[in-house]
Amino acid sequence: MPFLDILTALWFSVNSVKGKSALQLSRELGVQYKTAWVILMKMREAISSRRLDMMLEGEIHIDGKYAGGHIKPENRKADRVDRRRAENQNNKRLTILTMREKSPFGRGREQTLTRVIRSEDSNEAWEMVRKHVRRGSRLHADEHFSYDDLEGLQELHRVNHSEEYQAKGGVNTNHVESFFSRIQRAYVGIHHRFSVRYFDWYAAEMAWREDNRRVDNGMQLWGMIYKGLSRPTSRNLCGYWQGNHPPDLVWKGGESPDA
Repeated sequence: MPFLDILTALWFSVNSVKGKSALQLSRELGVQYKTAWVILMKMREAISSRRLDMMLEGEIHIDGKYAGGHIKPENRKADRVDRRRAENQNNKRLTILTMREKSPFGRGREQTLTRVIRSEDSNEAWEMVRKHVRRGSRLHADEHFSYDDLEGLQELHRVNHSEEYQAKGGVNTNHVESFFSRIQRAYVGIHHRFSVRYFDWYAAEMAWREDNRRVDNGMQLWGMIYKGLSRPTSRNLCGYWQGNHPPDLVWKGGESPDA
């Protein structure tokens, strides 16, 4: 592709607040769907690399959001099952484990760190906090048991969402919940589905957009170009349409597939 077309594709992506679909980009550029898809996925892969050295501090909200894996109910009520139970799932429902740094009064630096895992698990939460949170920080989490072990790592405050949205002393997870609303809007309004294999990159892109929402479009474009040019040739996407497919980008045992 001409380099100008690549820059145009990045510009269209930056100007899309909730994300960019490959089908729409292919129409805007006048290229094949496959071409647009590869450009966007390489951009997402480059943006996701910023998480490797990310360190959060101060007040940090942590939570997980389940997404994907919709199972269509049977026509007859007698044939329907409880789709919330694990045995009735299709293994495509994943969790976006997210930590979000809260700046005072909503100003200054904010960082959002995401990892896609199978389900909320104490091992992944513990490892994520150990690697990416500075000592002396304050964690806000809900009542889910997967965050119980964080007590020994950082100062931990809990809120029981079955009773209240905000606990005594202003303890809440509203900051990370607001990010989940962006994920939901991108899912419903733009992409309509997230591939299990690449869900992690989609989440990382949404986190980058959230952190740069107050940055003007020109600086966002330069940041995206810098990330793309500073990355080597993608081992995951080079030769994709010839059968070179990466493994599912799901965080397991505290180890990231893109580390």
